[in-house]
Amino acid sequence: MPIERKVAVVTGANSGVGYGIAERLLEWDCDNLIVVLACRNEARAMVAWQSLLQEYPKAKLDILIIDLSNCSSVLKACKRLYERYKRIDYLYCNAGLLSASGIKWGEVVYLFLKNPVSFIESSDATQQIVGEVNEDGVGLVFACNVLGHYVMIRELEPLLKASGEGRIIWTSSSTASSHTFDLDDWQGIKALEPYESSKWATNLIAFKMNDRFKAENLPITSIMTSPGVVASNIANLPAWVKRVRRMVHYAFRFGGLTSQNITSYNGAVSNVYCAQQPKEKLDPSKCYASCTDRWGYSFVDEHGIKNYSEDNAQAVIDKCEAIYQDWKKTSENTTNDSE
Repeated sequence: MPIERKVAVVTGANSGVGYGIAERLLEWDCDNLIVVLACRNEARAMVAWQSLLQEYPKAKLDILIIDLSNCSSVLKACKRLYERYKRIDYLYCNAGLLSASGIKWGEVVYLFLKNPVSFIESSDATQQIVGEVNEDGVGLVFACNVLGHYVMIRELEPLLKASGEGRIIWTSSSTASSHTFDLDDWQGIKALEPYESSKWATNLIAFKMNDRFKAENLPITSIMTSPGVVASNIANLPAWVKRVRRMVHYAFRFGGLTSQNITSYNGAVSNVYCAQQPKEKLDPSKCYASCTDRWGYSFVDEHGIKNYSEDNAQAVIDKCEAIYQDWKKTSENTTNDSE
């Protein structure tokens, strides 16, 4: 009998680290995997699908349209996954939004001279948009980066369980920091750095949800990864800024700064590493970080998370769960009314 293919769902797979994850998954085990490109934009998903097939003609690919900022879209997408698959082995919570309005030109030189490494590893010079919310009144960046993925996980737990060893692999960020997060503004609506705030919330949830999986004896593991610094288009910067930025990243990498992965392929090495390794070799309390040496060799490093708070983690999970249950109830009522 033919071996049943494992299923990997990758959010944000049409570009950036998500595309790199899809590439590396197919490079690793093309014959035994179905890679689901979960994307918001169908046209861009098709471009990615065609590009991957050119590189891996035997690849088994699928496209799932999902807008992680929209509750209805997330729930409908999960329903489609149940219609198509009996299992999900790897759920990559990767899609991310950094909503930027420009560059803080007046601070660029100061920030660089103050701490060049911090400057090149962070988005401190990026002017982020404050106060954005989605149609449900949820912080837009938080909804895209955290809540939408949380809802996916809750909806897809039976499929992850059915795989026998489901893995939830989060893409966090080296910019995630506890000082950007305020529990009183847990969605980061008032935050000056909503992206960093959302990534810290990601860290909290990714680690803490393992407690429930263990308590309920669910064969599911939540794992945190960081892509390091990748010259992606997440912040929608002008083309010339991206070109200059890329050259600076290469210069710092040649100087020995291993966080400068630059390409999405390099940035995705930790994500796929967490699928390749036996479960007993992975520590859910660690973050697995993608690194690249000056000669372009990619490798994975692991480290703990400073200032992690169990209380804050549980509080964020409780708040996300309350919204999820409300969304689910509203969706069920809408479905019943239409029947």
